[in-house]
Amino acid sequence: MDTSGEEHWQVALRDHAARLAFPEWMRGPTDWTSLATLYDERARPYTEVAVYRGHTRIFFRTYRGDELMQFWTELVNRIAE
Repeated sequence: MDTSGEEHWQVALRDHAARLAFPEWMRGPTDWTSLATLYDERARPYTEVAVYRGHTRIFFRTYRGDELMQFWTELVNRIAE
């Protein structure tokens, strides 16, 4: 199935985020990644990164506060290289 350039970009961003969050992760044939930035009950942002193998979540991490800013800074810098 062909995907649009935007979908390729989104997949690449999620995969970069997963490799940053889980350096030990090696993509398997049924793996897919999830990246979401949300807000808690006090309107503070947080980012969740997950890797799924089929329907099973095999890695999950949440970034908040200073760690959130460090994660996004590192992710953007890696993508820009």
